[in-house]
Amino acid sequence: MLRWVPPMLAILAAQPLVAQADATPKRPWSDKAALSYVAVGGNASSQSLGFSNEYKYTWSDAAFAFNVGGVRVATTTVSRAATGTSLADAAVVETRTSATGTETYYGNLRYDHNLTERLQWFGSAGWERNLPAGLEARYTGLVGLGYWWIKADRTKFFTDAGAGYTKENLVVRPAGTDDHFATFRLGVKVERKLFETSLFTSELNVSDSLRDSQNYLGVWRNAFTTTLSSRLALKVGYDVTYANKPAFVGVDVVQTPVTTPPVILGQVPFQVKKTDTVFTTSLVIAF
Repeated sequence: MLRWVPPMLAILAAQPLVAQADATPKRPWSDKAALSYVAVGGNASSQSLGFSNEYKYTWSDAAFAFNVGGVRVATTTVSRAATGTSLADAAVVETRTSATGTETYYGNLRYDHNLTERLQWFGSAGWERNLPAGLEARYTGLVGLGYWWIKADRTKFFTDAGAGYTKENLVVRPAGTDDHFATFRLGVKVERKLFETSLFTSELNVSDSLRDSQNYLGVWRNAFTTTLSSRLALKVGYDVTYANKPAFVGVDVVQTPVTTPPVILGQVPFQVKKTDTVFTTSLVIAF
């Protein structure tokens, strides 16, 4: 038998169910891992590996982020030479020499705490390694302030400024090189949602030594991410690093005339190029 229920009682009865659905807490953490790998074998040989991981934990008035990543490219060069008393009995000797052309790794920690809806203070620590650029390790620590100029759903614009300390372990350290100094940094970050499933991000950080104003460093990271599913996305990145005073690497000095095997007299310092670029294509997995 059907019974009539007043509309107001039906609404009141449904309220606990709605409240229960709305009370479901949103997960405070997120994690995204990206991986790219390319291998070539046979007559030519090379291997390229890129990876990154972005972890973030948020509270109502604060956020903690941990990022780690790296790129390594190893190439094998093949050289061939033939010897013999005549063309009929010539023997070909093949020599393969492997070298790492790119090897860079990084890790960053950052904590942000809101002072107002748009203003926040932060503390960060970072580590970086880039052997081909002459850098065994760089350690940085910063504290500063950040401000959200635009914080909309489709567009975000953020700037920050901080001061701290930098310590560098160099592959070759010529006399008079300053490898630890107080530093300050300026940062700009832009996020733009281009389509419903695509996001463009661009981040520029410029740091300088308080002891030597010519020893400044700029890092510009760009990425375009397209979502494939709730768990997978495709990410294309292009990073540019500019060091106005680049580090040094050691170059072997071979005694002349050259003998077999060659005699290495030692090494001399050679200053590397100021600009490094890295282009990556990665598959992103969200957890």
